[in-house]
Amino acid sequence: MKNLFTLTLIAGLFLMTIETQAQENHGNALNVFVGFGENSSIGAYYEFQVHPDITVSPEAKLWFGKSQMAIGARGDYYFDRIFKLAEPWDIWGGAGIGFAFGDDSDDDLNFNIHAGGEYKFNETWGIILEIGGGSAFSGGLGVGIHF
Repeated sequence: MKNLFTLTLIAGLFLMTIETQAQENHGNALNVFVGFGENSSIGAYYEFQVHPDITVSPEAKLWFGKSQMAIGARGDYYFDRIFKLAEPWDIWGGAGIGFAFGDDSDDDLNFNIHAGGEYKFNETWGIILEIGGGSAFSGGLGVGIHF
């Protein structure tokens, strides 16, 4: 019975690997956001795919009307395969870490979590909505540019 379970597990992992090879590429995308409200800002990050469902990105953000900016990195997990989503939709969640500095900041290390979704109009352009919690990076309304 134990051998049957092990064989089934290995076969399942093998089939998942074959399926993910046909999945879309989530990397090579520049995402630009505008944040609204008390912390109005513009931010951007460029995604590199490290696994069929995972991307990592450098990230930067500038606040409007303040002498403050943040730089950092983030990681995202795409739930498309789990939710069986096909193009043009993407849904992800992730976490980030960054350092805010400038006249209006506490010059400290910031952590955040976020979740978002994108609707792609074509192979190049999409519209993104992302929400998050954290003091330096918190999502907003954005545009995805896929290369």
